[in-house]
Amino acid sequence: MRNILAKSMMMKKGLDDDYTLFDDGEILHEYDANHYPSGMNRSRKLRAEELSSDVKNRLLEAASTANRQLVKEILGLNEA
Repeated sequence: MRNILAKSMMMKKGLDDDYTLFDDGEILHEYDANHYPSGMNRSRKLRAEELSSDVKNRLLEAASTANRQLVKEILGLNEA
């Protein structure tokens, strides 16, 4: 069973914009595209390379102290 390393939950203009990083490196983006029922509760799987630096920093900030180094490695933040 995989474990969650970091979960960043945010709302933008009343729309969900949540990211979850798992220990296998998968990132789940759960979001609302718009306020209409057809645009709510969407999700997609992403790779670290597809994330903006803002999202990477959100996940790093959401990580526990114990997981912080692994999150940095998975997201490629050790290079900075």
